[in-house]
Amino acid sequence: MFSSVLAVVLIKMLSILLLCVLSVCVPSKGPVGMFRTECRDGHFWLTVGSGFLGRMFRFDTEGRSGVHTVSDQRAAICGYTMLLDSWGNLVLRASYLACDVDTREHTGIQLMVWFVNKEANDKETSYPFLLTCPLQQWSPREIMCEENYMEVSVKKPIPPVVQKGQEWMTPPPKRSEQGGMKEWRVVFRIPPGAQEDMMSTPVREQTLTLMEAEQLGYHINFTGSRILLRCGYSSPFSYVLKVKGIDLEVISITIFYRYQWTLFKVDASVACSLYKGTMDGTYILWSIPQILPPLVQGPVRNQGARMGVGGRLLSACLIQQRGYKMEVRDGVVEVRIPFGAVGGQIKSHVMAGRYSQSYSVDLFYVQQWGDAQWTLTRHRSFRPLWTTPSPHSPQLVNLTVPEEGDFSVTLGVFPPDVSLANVTIATLTVPLAGAEELGLRVTQVPFPNGTHAYLLQVPFPHPLVSQKYLGGKYRRYTLAVTFTLLISPHREVFTHSASVVCDLQDVVLPRVEGRCTDKTMKLTLHRGNMDTQWAIFFGNHRLEPDLVEFGGYSLEAADDYFTVEVPLYSLGMAYEDLSLQGLLANVAVSVLDVETGAVEQTFIQRCTFHVRELMVCLPNSWMVVVVDTARVVPPLDPRDIALLDPSCRPKEMDRTRALFSFSLDSCGTIQGVEGKDLVYVNEVRYMPRYLPIPQPFFHPFYYYRQPLGCRYPLNGTRTLAIYQSRLWPLSRTRPSQHNPSLRAERG
Repeated sequence: MFSSVLAVVLIKMLSILLLCVLSVCVPSKGPVGMFRTECRDGHFWLTVGSGFLGRMFRFDTEGRSGVHTVSDQRAAICGYTMLLDSWGNLVLRASYLACDVDTREHTGIQLMVWFVNKEANDKETSYPFLLTCPLQQWSPREIMCEENYMEVSVKKPIPPVVQKGQEWMTPPPKRSEQGGMKEWRVVFRIPPGAQEDMMSTPVREQTLTLMEAEQLGYHINFTGSRILLRCGYSSPFSYVLKVKGIDLEVISITIFYRYQWTLFKVDASVACSLYKGTMDGTYILWSIPQILPPLVQGPVRNQGARMGVGGRLLSACLIQQRGYKMEVRDGVVEVRIPFGAVGGQIKSHVMAGRYSQSYSVDLFYVQQWGDAQWTLTRHRSFRPLWTTPSPHSPQLVNLTVPEEGDFSVTLGVFPPDVSLANVTIATLTVPLAGAEELGLRVTQVPFPNGTHAYLLQVPFPHPLVSQKYLGGKYRRYTLAVTFTLLISPHREVFTHSASVVCDLQDVVLPRVEGRCTDKTMKLTLHRGNMDTQWAIFFGNHRLEPDLVEFGGYSLEAADDYFTVEVPLYSLGMAYEDLSLQGLLANVAVSVLDVETGAVEQTFIQRCTFHVRELMVCLPNSWMVVVVDTARVVPPLDPRDIALLDPSCRPKEMDRTRALFSFSLDSCGTIQGVEGKDLVYVNEVRYMPRYLPIPQPFFHPFYYYRQPLGCRYPLNGTRTLAIYQSRLWPLSRTRPSQHNPSLRAERG
């Protein structure tokens, strides 16, 4: 006993050494969380995380015959299934009856597996796993329909105490030292066509030795209590039988073997549904006949069916919670699983630039029955079901509460293979790492089923949020956003754009205040909370840098207001009246909507400015002038001055000033043409009211002259013009002089 155990230990050590030498590999301990091992209903499960997979990888198994690489061919013959799930994880599923499995009464079922990872530098690292599961309770007949193979194991018949048995077929087999395995025979039965009623069709039989069957891909083995058959799909002696409209792949086989002098035959037939599932509305539909004719004999006692996913059977409560359905219709079991239901996996794709999703689920279906030959048959099917990718537009949900002052939107729902790379708001692309610095909040919202969404929160006043005035103090905030997302593991890119609006009555309009100084008007404009929406006009002139420069404005700005000082006689100032009390002027400040041009608000500031001398030429050919007689030494009495027409005396006067207001076709005004201008000329003279005109050599005021004049374009619009005394637009010729070029017409 001790020697046999020592031999097994030595063989295992030599196998490990040989594996490492041949593969140049390094045994290592797997990182935590990258490997997961489980026992599930007749199978070992070993899962390797996608993030751990190297450039190349494989599984090796170790048994009494040495170390073997699990190739596709060996997997189908020996009972292994290798696959990549929807998340890219590598899964090895091994039958409890697989090659290299060691079954022991006290230690359970064991399988030595090596995961070999080949890295970029061609260095191979191996990770050993001794998979151990408890002993399985087998039914008399077990049928397994795996993804890549079919398997049936049956209980060996127990011979009676006294029985001579039947004779072997001719010629009689030769005895073998290996328990007579070479003398076993297998008989395949193949109908000529796939008919519903196979029994009425002539059947062709083919008898092979065990070795011949093995060479054709049929793995036949036995233990002390069971006989096993396993092969891949589409094997040489398989055929397709249509039952209830569903294709079944069938192998009809009888195994003959001898125990002492008794000949036994065992029906090891197997049948598996080839139905791959279809979409039925929002469900994946998979079907299988309730009764599989090639596998039953005599009356059938149906003992129920159960379903599950991922190798785990589910309770009726869980099936209902997940929305699964299992119904029998016209002798067909129909299994329906909702798209995206818990237990399956959603995979993301980009198809023609659009985000798409496919759904896959590893269906596990078990049905049991008894018949005349087998008291209990357990038929298990592992069927990967999947849908083709179809467009699936992400849903943007607007959770904005206007009173909170933020846009709040979610985009989803996404499976774990989708991640957000950045968001583009307006024209600025913001990576997630820099969002908080810009006043944006982007968070991932997880859900219990493993999916997630993304929450974006942007304050209404953010510079990247556009604003539009709607009137009535309502403002429309618009968030134009594009989400850029990545799909793992190949980093496929797709985008989703949306525009979210929110109308809110929160506009504070600009407010204008004004006051007068000696020579200016000071206007303070409080910006309100939407100053970029407005254009400010002073009269007909928009407040811009050019107006400030050429109008001589003085501008002072603060955070929430700015002050403009408008000088007298500058652009934007309008004039209402001129009297000895002063010049009445105003500045009309208008607030215009830049988009519609509508005047939202108008403010008029009026000021009266004291003036000593001023001349105003009105567009209606009227002149108003204030003259200062105090500049004459000695001062001149304003009552003693008149225009060219002595009857045209001042309308108003005080001690030092006089105001004349007259039409330009009166009071002796001379009209003439100079170039392209029409010129009106008059003059203020010393003209005593009651005394005779003084002689020039004897009176100090005889030579007092104050020229007056207005110029208008010959062809064009006449506008108001104001002149201070030093800027009066006089003719080159005084009225008292003769000028042939001036066509004078005395008014």
